[in-house]
Amino acid sequence: MHLATKRQWMVGSFAVFILGLLGFRLYLPTFVKNYSNTVLNRIPGYHGHIDDVRIHLWRSAYSIVGLDLLKTNGKAPVPFFSSPQADFSLHWGALFHGQLVGKLELDQPKLNFVAGGSQEEQQTSIDQSWQQQVKALFPLRISRLGIKNGEIHFRNYHADPPIDIFIRRVTAVATNLTNSRKVSRTLKATLDAQGLAMNTGRLRTHVDIDPLVEKPTFAMAFEIEDLSLPELNTFFRHYLAVEMKNGRFSLYSEGAAKDGQFKGYAKPLLDHADLIKIKENPSLGEAFKAIAVKFVGYVMKNHAKNRLATKIDITGTVENPEANTWTAATRFLGNWLIKAIRPGLEGEGQAQ
Repeated sequence: MHLATKRQWMVGSFAVFILGLLGFRLYLPTFVKNYSNTVLNRIPGYHGHIDDVRIHLWRSAYSIVGLDLLKTNGKAPVPFFSSPQADFSLHWGALFHGQLVGKLELDQPKLNFVAGGSQEEQQTSIDQSWQQQVKALFPLRISRLGIKNGEIHFRNYHADPPIDIFIRRVTAVATNLTNSRKVSRTLKATLDAQGLAMNTGRLRTHVDIDPLVEKPTFAMAFEIEDLSLPELNTFFRHYLAVEMKNGRFSLYSEGAAKDGQFKGYAKPLLDHADLIKIKENPSLGEAFKAIAVKFVGYVMKNHAKNRLATKIDITGTVENPEANTWTAATRFLGNWLIKAIRPGLEGEGQAQ
């Protein structure tokens, strides 16, 4: 082959190669978007959709933009899950230790649980196959999960007025989800999260978990402190037929599970609770319920601390934990007659 002709052939081949790469790069976001929408729609009972995909080759990552997961029948007025952006990327720090794993960062995710109405209108759970679909979206094992400015809502649109109990400004980091000493000094995976319950309650949680064992094994601690009771008046009005003028709610809980067996407690406290009135125009059943709530709230509180409280022991399997109502009632009476239950965690959330 003539030298000039050979050069032209090489230049032409290189140009075709570059154009092919450019075309692949231009089509890649569309391919990933179509693939992601297909995967999301495999979750039974739900329809998933994303608006766009952005590829970041320079850092081995891609971002899903405008993610929504909605109930198929469309009767729940809000998505079960949504996030303006989900970023999947290669975990370079782990790569240097011989681990091919990735990171998932969620920006402003929102989770909506909907109660009330018919079964079709409720939105309280999702098929467990969603975990497999996440793996299909990002085939690398996820070693780190980050959440920034998240929200969790409990809604009931059939209440009057509608109920919206929420946790906002959720920041969370889960690490060592690969359960490898090559990535971390310990085999434990950890989750640390904090947020704001409604507008006043401070929320914190810490979980140590073994993510790879067949049966759940973990230790957890959870607390909400100083949530203003009047912020929950839509809930109280609908479910207890009363309204609160003042007061604070706190909840402390710890527990541990090993081989699927769980043992823990929940300790709710109401400080300075002031029931202002019974719901207007209550039914007979609501009136009896409200009178009972007012009686308990005033007569059976610890008057020295102005506190209603108990501690509820919880045991059983992770899938079916059971509360010990007898000890809860005993401790409620002890808080009233003997000594006020103190706020705070009690250090019982240790592995069994």
